[in-house]
Amino acid sequence: MGARDIGAGAGVSFPPTSTPDPGGHVTQAERIARKEVLLDVIKRLEAAAAEFRAESEKALVGCEHTYPDGRVAVTGGSTKICSICGGVLKGREAKLWG
Repeated sequence: MGARDIGAGAGVSFPPTSTPDPGGHVTQAERIARKEVLLDVIKRLEAAAAEFRAESEKALVGCEHTYPDGRVAVTGGSTKICSICGGVLKGREAKLWG
């Protein structure tokens, strides 16, 4: 996967990089234009990442805190955490009084 393939799944197309003239001179206007284009790409990627996070959270709603083979996916001492969804589970004491 190349650096330009990162946004492919999110429907993001990267702008072509401008190739400076052989002398390596880039004008300030070109720098500012490039910055604006890149900021737009960043905004689109952040929006796509937010959508992926929301989708991931929806997929973990109703987690049974077990692996597919039936093993318990809970870890921790006094505070139990599911290793699949990351949710903090109520301990025995919290269930008795809460």
